[in-house]
Amino acid sequence: MWEVTDQDGRSLRCLLCRGVQHRPIFHEFGVDILQCRACHHVFSAYAAEAHYDGYWGEDVAEAATFYWNEAHARMYQDFFRRFVVGRSGRLLDVGCGLGFFLQALQHQPNWEGYGCEISPAAVRYARDTLGLTNVICARLEDAALPECSFDLITLWDVIEHLLEPDPVLRRCHLLLQEGGSCFMHTPNVAIQLPKAHLKKLLHGMQPGIGYLQARDHLHHYSMHSMRRLLQRNGFTRVHFVHLHPIQSVSGNKSRFLRGVKNVWFEVARTLATVSFGYLNLDNLFVVATKRSPTKTSKT
Repeated sequence: MWEVTDQDGRSLRCLLCRGVQHRPIFHEFGVDILQCRACHHVFSAYAAEAHYDGYWGEDVAEAATFYWNEAHARMYQDFFRRFVVGRSGRLLDVGCGLGFFLQALQHQPNWEGYGCEISPAAVRYARDTLGLTNVICARLEDAALPECSFDLITLWDVIEHLLEPDPVLRRCHLLLQEGGSCFMHTPNVAIQLPKAHLKKLLHGMQPGIGYLQARDHLHHYSMHSMRRLLQRNGFTRVHFVHLHPIQSVSGNKSRFLRGVKNVWFEVARTLATVSFGYLNLDNLFVVATKRSPTKTSKT
């Protein structure tokens, strides 16, 4: 018996193929991580809220600012060099969190930055502490933003938290100008699942160790599943790039651990290059383009 049901007895359906036949591949503190037997998409069985806004709680912990600011700085600079420098336009950061990415964007000339965030606490921090005025507190689907008004939309560590990501991606597609790009960063299940098994083998199951974050990361994407999700929401030219990793391991400031992480990144980038992108042992940094409407030739 492979069919899995939720707490109300309803069959859990795969996000990608809507199948109901799954197998457990990891168990984390009472929650199963499941893999669809039909399309192999990996997801959490946790009964999460569809629009959870309590990630930051009522107040932002000061320790969080190191992780989201300093530890991400090198990754953001890689992004700017690849997608922003030498260009101009309007950028929307979806799930902008505390706003540090938008703050860094302010140093890039000829770009207007906007943010959309569901957490009231994070929005207060972005507005009151960082002084960001173009941050909306709302679900993207409800935000009063004009269609075809952005050149670039980013989702940093957002897509894995969304129970149903299609409405957000459809809205991103509508908000982009023709030829505009959507960029996402998310963990790569091809790496995260073996790491979780290794941590369990070495340490057992201990609170405070990051395994697959079953109550927080609701979907675990591969290159295949990410490409399929974007294409069905109207995006084309889906490709994967490599940016330097977050300069921290689970919030730790250890230089040794940071060095190990950067060595792994160089190895992963090299393997991706020599395999022509087939082998990706890095996080997923994915870029997709808004599909141009089909033009009918005149007769």
